[in-house]
Amino acid sequence: MTGFQIPRNSLVWMLAAQIAVIAPHVPRLPVWVTSICVGCCFWRVMVYQGRWSYPGRWAKVVFVVAGLIGLGVGYKGRVYGLEPAVALLVIAFVFKLLEMQHKRDAYIVILLGYFVAITEFLFFQSIPYAFYMLFAVVLITAALIGLNQTQSHLQPLKTLKLAATLMVQSIPMMLVLFILFPRIAPLWTVPLESQAAKSGVTDRMSPGDIASLSLSPELAFKASFSGAIPAPGQLYWRGLVLENYDGKTWTRRANLTDSIWRNKQSKPVWAKDIERLGSTQSYSIILEPTRQNWLFSLATADLPANADIAMLDDYTLAYVHRRGVTAKFKYAVTSDLQYRLETELSDEVRQRNTSLPSDSNPRTRELVSAILALASNDADYVNRVLSYFADEKFAYTLQPPTLGDDDIDEFLFDSRRGFCEHYAGSFVFMMRAAGIPARVVLGYQGGEYNALANYIAVHQFDAHSWTEVWYEGRGWVRIDPTQMVSPERIQRGLESAVAEENTFLANSPLSWLKYRQLLWLQDLRQQLGAIGHYWDNWVVGYNPRTQLEFLSTYFEDIDASRLGLLMLTTFFVLLGIVALFVLRSRNTRLLTAVDQQYLRFCQLLGKQGLARQPGEGPWRYSERVSQARPDLAPAVTRVTQEYTRMNYDLGAPNNSKALKKAVSAFRIKALTASV
Repeated sequence: MTGFQIPRNSLVWMLAAQIAVIAPHVPRLPVWVTSICVGCCFWRVMVYQGRWSYPGRWAKVVFVVAGLIGLGVGYKGRVYGLEPAVALLVIAFVFKLLEMQHKRDAYIVILLGYFVAITEFLFFQSIPYAFYMLFAVVLITAALIGLNQTQSHLQPLKTLKLAATLMVQSIPMMLVLFILFPRIAPLWTVPLESQAAKSGVTDRMSPGDIASLSLSPELAFKASFSGAIPAPGQLYWRGLVLENYDGKTWTRRANLTDSIWRNKQSKPVWAKDIERLGSTQSYSIILEPTRQNWLFSLATADLPANADIAMLDDYTLAYVHRRGVTAKFKYAVTSDLQYRLETELSDEVRQRNTSLPSDSNPRTRELVSAILALASNDADYVNRVLSYFADEKFAYTLQPPTLGDDDIDEFLFDSRRGFCEHYAGSFVFMMRAAGIPARVVLGYQGGEYNALANYIAVHQFDAHSWTEVWYEGRGWVRIDPTQMVSPERIQRGLESAVAEENTFLANSPLSWLKYRQLLWLQDLRQQLGAIGHYWDNWVVGYNPRTQLEFLSTYFEDIDASRLGLLMLTTFFVLLGIVALFVLRSRNTRLLTAVDQQYLRFCQLLGKQGLARQPGEGPWRYSERVSQARPDLAPAVTRVTQEYTRMNYDLGAPNNSKALKKAVSAFRIKALTASV
């Protein structure tokens, strides 16, 4: 039955691989599920050491029931989704490892290990995670090699070295398949249901919401321009339009998705209200996972040539999948920075963008009446309100005070300290109170330029809100009241705007972005960011369109059939080269040190005219040589004894020093006989 038993060498690597593939999932697993994994691993180690026996039938039942309860409790009864499915696979992996007794079970465990390793890419596809999972795959492969090793290959480090060698040797094939294999959506782009928290800008705005978001250093998206990058004051990344106001919170209107424009559909009437006047910018965006449907672009964007993107009738872009952006999403956009938008306003839109709750913020309404009495027209009134923000003692801060029910009154007349949402919300209120259509726009403003890879990195602390005011004959015009209070925020970013109060990334003391004044650290961060950007573009974002664009630079008229032929040709050429290399070196690379010494002995005999015949065994060969040359018989017998003892006696030490000494003694004997 020893042929069915699991070698200890393989079991060691299975345990190491189990820890390696489960470790990245631990922060996402419920505590109860993690405890079960630790318990199973500990039990398996005790079995390995011979201290405990394998779990019995009832112990297995207890583990299974505990695992199911852990899933239900940990995910609050929501067992359908991405995270519970991965947790269930992890539990099955550790349970199978615990009950594993024979080689057939070990093969199942190893295959499960490969699957668990793949699932990490459902959550992260960055370079560090990719290298870490390659290391985990090497450990799993080492377990597979150890499972099939002979008694002469029981050294764990050699097993690991062989697994790493196989991984390195597979790189050319991996590159060929990655570059040339017709692209299909990878596993991590499947829109699976996830219970992960939504991140980034939300579709609601209350005082303090964006200020809290601006404490985060997380990356929101990266934008690469095909031409010159616009000035910082033009980098308004438009995402959501908020038109409803209940006296405290700004929200999107409920029926927004009733009218959308998708590819291969005729242009709707409202889409024809965009007049593009020039300053065209073409760029691509790599958006981080948000679990939301809204996308970001400069105003005003055209509908991208992507079936997954639609344009809403408030001229924002949306991702059409119900579960939102669950993985890094790359899309190309064209925007015209000079435009006229919706110069004719319907009664419904006008009413929606001038409505306010009755009897709210009375002091602000009195201020509106006073300014309106001095204004000659709508444009003059807007300028006077902006002057009010610029002339009065307003302050831009990440630590605004808490406001009461009439929050706009308290902000304009009492605290006068706020973030962008305070200024945008109060400005739109003052516009609507004067009967001028206005709305709040959410998104990001600015970004950090990386000269090494020529892209703009937009972080969560770049979140911003501004306004759009409708003018007769001009349509919707962007107006940012925050710029009147803190022009540094628009031109130089949030860090410069709050430099005096020292609140930039106050909750993230270990963030690299907090120490941009250190030049060497800034250079290192820029270099790592550039590497990550190329990785996102050419590895994570290597989609069918990118593949065809890349290959068309080297091959003319590339299509699916030619791509398949090119892939097969390249694959088999590389496979042939590898086969020739392996066949050429297999006689030496697959031999142990003991075998190599014995073959050296046979070569010495061959020089004496006593070459070994094909298929001739060691002792048969020894007898024939001894009969032909009695003078060499003692030395030949000694070499043969040493070789057979080391190669066939399982209890013999696995080294070639004694055999090498016997071969050297034979060399001297043969040389003497020849003389």
